[in-house]
Amino acid sequence: MTGGSLLYSPKKVCQIIVACCMLHNLALQCQVPFLQEDGPDGGIVAAVEPVESEDEEAEEDDIDNRNTVIQQYFQ
Repeated sequence: MTGGSLLYSPKKVCQIIVACCMLHNLALQCQVPFLQEDGPDGGIVAAVEPVESEDEEAEEDDIDNRNTVIQQYFQ
């Protein structure tokens, strides 16, 4: 446990929050199915249902975009 302290710098935490908000809004725009499940501690856990795609090129683009976001905000 961290005892309530941040594991990242305040600047990095802000970047993580912004990235999460952007991904949330993108998921809403793309109408990604959203599920709520019971978590191990009795709380609600949000999950997204995997979307099947037959377009391998689009899937590769999605992976490239994800990697770009990771490199830009988390490294």
